[in-house]
Amino acid sequence: MTGSIALAGCMGGGGSSGGGGGSDSYTITFWELFSGGEGPVMKDIVQKFNDEQPLDVEEEVTINRQRTPWAQYYNKLYTALTSGSGPDMAIMHAAYLRSWNNVIDPIGDYLETSDIESDYLDNHWDLVTVEGETRALPMDLHPLGGYYNKDVFESAGLDPESPPTNWEEFQTAGNAIVDQTDNAAFSQSPANDGFGSWRTWSSLVKQQGGTLFDSDWNPSFNNQAGQNTSQLFWDMTGDMGWSPQTTEADWGTNAFSNGNLGMTMNGTWYVASLSDVEDLNWGFFKPNVAPNRSQEAVWADGHTVVLPRSQSRGQRKSELAAKAAHWMTTENPEWGARAGHLPAAADIRESEVFQNSPFYDKTLSKYLEMAENDVYFYQPKVPNGDPTSQDWYQWLRDLWGHNYENPQAALEDGVSTISNGIKE
Repeated sequence: MTGSIALAGCMGGGGSSGGGGGSDSYTITFWELFSGGEGPVMKDIVQKFNDEQPLDVEEEVTINRQRTPWAQYYNKLYTALTSGSGPDMAIMHAAYLRSWNNVIDPIGDYLETSDIESDYLDNHWDLVTVEGETRALPMDLHPLGGYYNKDVFESAGLDPESPPTNWEEFQTAGNAIVDQTDNAAFSQSPANDGFGSWRTWSSLVKQQGGTLFDSDWNPSFNNQAGQNTSQLFWDMTGDMGWSPQTTEADWGTNAFSNGNLGMTMNGTWYVASLSDVEDLNWGFFKPNVAPNRSQEAVWADGHTVVLPRSQSRGQRKSELAAKAAHWMTTENPEWGARAGHLPAAADIRESEVFQNSPFYDKTLSKYLEMAENDVYFYQPKVPNGDPTSQDWYQWLRDLWGHNYENPQAALEDGVSTISNGIKE
């Protein structure tokens, strides 16, 4: 997945649907990667589009949705684009918008972006802008948040309605859980995976004033903040005893769902999964809890809608796909209300549907406060490689599990691994 991919052209059906619909009928093929609580919401959004025909155009436009699990999604999309069988429209994490520049059409080729920019919040528009060019339409932000078990807090003698707001309170809570209960205190990622660990680790690094990459895209996180955070991860599963030294997949997911874990960090999408767990009494806290914090900084990425580059889609079909992408990203408050994300559209934030979400008071309002205070930093849009690859961040999972001689060895391996990933 590099910026130098040669594209053979995408399947598109230049003017009509490709299914015999005639010149006034178009089928837009749409690829997405949503599962869990998100998948049914996206399915309903597409069904609403097909039923209501909301574009106010003469043509009949139908979206043909195809889902691929995230673990296989980008490899499948890359293969499709290079073989000439890609979709007309696709979901893409904003982190890919630089490295995939040569295989997506800028949305401004088919929409007048100056006419629609005000439909989105400024920080979301920044998310889809690379080197001054609008590459996609923003659908949401899905930042990192802190989640805690209120019953575990109460068992540890903590106030279940007062989650930590800084390092001192976070440390006090973690130690109390270990000392006063039989539960683990903290998991850096419920999935106990590399990329999930990176979201938490990079947030704590940035909160201490550390950098992740320099201006030439060389990893720069072997700095004091990176060393301090690596030592903290090591100690949490070492001398602090906050978690077992494990690399078992989904260890935190199972422990939190079973009521055996006090605190964890995960993204906006976690709320839909937690809501399905019967009798789980959970709460939320802002994850600005690094020791020696000098600034508030929280990892975030966002889903965007892109138009893969095509030699055969045709101008009118491209325009209709762009209109469909605009509708999808601005007219569906349930993407926040049910899926738990921060919608990119300004009007949705003020909508009754969004503010009446069962998640609004518990998580969404707090995520919004962080957005309004410019707390979020974006997953780096690297020029080459796969910035969400688990392979890039396996060193963090092994750091957590003490599979290195010491934290510094893990950190140096991380610099080498990500450097090589960007160069490949």
